[in-house]
Amino acid sequence: MTEGTYPVYTGGVSTWCDQLLRGLPEHEWVVVALTATGTEQPVWPIPETVGRLVMHAMWGPQPAPVRWLRRGTELRRNLREALDLLWDAALAPDGEHAVEQATVALRTLVETSTDVGLGALLASEGSTAALLAAWRRRCPELDPITVAEAVTAAGMLDRTLSVVDAAVGPVDAVHAAGNGAPSLVALACHWRQGVPILVSEHGVYLRERYLALADAGYSWAERRALTAVTRRICEVVYRTARFVLPVSDFNRRWVLRLGAEDSRVVTIRNGVQPERYELLEEEPVEPTLSWVGRIDPLKDLHTLVRAFAAVRTEIPAARLRLFGPVPEGNEAYRDSVVALVEELDLAEAVVFEGRTESSRPAFAAGSVVVLSSISEGLPFTVIEAMMCGRATVSTDVGGVVECLDDDQQAGVVVPSRNPEAFARACIDLLQDSGRRSAMGAAARRHALSMATLARALDAYRTAYLDACAGTPAAASPPAPRVHNTVLDVGPVRTDELVGGRR
Repeated sequence: MTEGTYPVYTGGVSTWCDQLLRGLPEHEWVVVALTATGTEQPVWPIPETVGRLVMHAMWGPQPAPVRWLRRGTELRRNLREALDLLWDAALAPDGEHAVEQATVALRTLVETSTDVGLGALLASEGSTAALLAAWRRRCPELDPITVAEAVTAAGMLDRTLSVVDAAVGPVDAVHAAGNGAPSLVALACHWRQGVPILVSEHGVYLRERYLALADAGYSWAERRALTAVTRRICEVVYRTARFVLPVSDFNRRWVLRLGAEDSRVVTIRNGVQPERYELLEEEPVEPTLSWVGRIDPLKDLHTLVRAFAAVRTEIPAARLRLFGPVPEGNEAYRDSVVALVEELDLAEAVVFEGRTESSRPAFAAGSVVVLSSISEGLPFTVIEAMMCGRATVSTDVGGVVECLDDDQQAGVVVPSRNPEAFARACIDLLQDSGRRSAMGAAARRHALSMATLARALDAYRTAYLDACAGTPAAASPPAPRVHNTVLDVGPVRTDELVGGRR
């Protein structure tokens, strides 16, 4: 299960998906790709191991309402009770009762939509009223959420919940490429078919939702509601999954903090094929920084551009080359980066190269490979650059430091959102060819010892077999009957971070 990645966009998660599909040919795969509008086309060649590709639009035209969904019908009553319970659990204080409530609510929504799609049901009976009631009940000391704010937040949730309508078909296990929407599809398969769930975490879905919502223009109340319900969904997924497979120990700490059992959390670090990333022996004539990735706010290209402006003050001949696509919906962010380049008078030194078929030519174009993200899992960009023998400067986020050796001989990390520190590290490397060469050699040695694809595939093969060994013969028993009862779990905590940066 993917969302906004494979097979319609390039990037680290898409590379990881392609590795699994091709590297574990003993399995037959069904790929369920959640896309934005449904008009996206695959950019990856689909391997023969994929028996079926399901493209499901999350934000396309909304299904028509169910006209016969009248008051008093059991279907409508179950739907309303489940929505009431879900929003109440979202806004309740932390505790086992809240996650249990959310589990019952989500499972009831899945089972309620067995014959009629949940998207159509929610188009008829959305969760706005449930959110307003839960806010009054759970947040009496906060400013009231307005009807308009509730409509916005509930609408976002309702469209996300509707992904359980994706036509997966019979499978033996489900592997979600991240929490959130892909894991909702996985939960639906688990409750309908009784199959085990595996969930990977590349960039920690919940953390990235906090970051995205903080900068998306929502009101405080909308952020409060959306972060709360997203967190509860993530907690349900972590507690239900047979295995959670983060790509770094940084991600593992988040998963454990959100309630997954330690014995079911297995870190599997990303790997690459060494023969595809042979040692680069030459550098460009001009001192050049090379960046590879998708144009996205999480990559924080503003910090990179500001750092490069400082680099140019000491190294006027320096160049910055940006390799990567602009995903649909990120055009405004791309335009903001271009505007900043022009504002800082860097247009002649910064080149937007667009999508590249392989990262190795992009690394060859730079003297130093850079990564300025505010969130990462275990980035392929750093691993691949190290395998090619390139020196790297990266922000200290996610599992980046786990790619490197303990004394940073294989690469440099600096604080995120700090253009001055980033610039200083780049200047030092660009001005010291001997250090660059030594760092590149150390990076390749370290990558060969810890980041091969064969090691990663063996770990996933074991996880799949272990998960399927415990698969029940029949679907799980039905969810407990929902009763619209509010659990008394104490007052609402208002000191938690809501919608800001963590």
